[in-house]
Amino acid sequence: TPGSVMLPVLFFFLKIILALWIFVSGIGASERHCMNLSGICRRDICKIVEDTIGACRRRWKCCRAWWILIPVPTPLVYSDYQAPLKHKLT
Repeated sequence: TPGSVMLPVLFFFLKIILALWIFVSGIGASERHCMNLSGICRRDICKIVEDTIGACRRRWKCCRAWWILIPVPTPLVYSDYQAPLKHKLT
């Protein structure tokens, strides 16, 4: 039937549009995750009424007002940056 063929095609185009939107938006995965948790990325430190819930970039922290954390605790946001490994001399 024509309806059963159109549904997978529709999902395919929606997946392509979503993938293009992610690449065009210009923000990283950890920054987007911070925004999804109602946070904001700030450089170095958060304000007094905010709590650090993760990291957006190397020196940027994901901050959110502390009273939002009371009802539902949320997982930490980790950035994609990893410090280089330090080799031990033997």
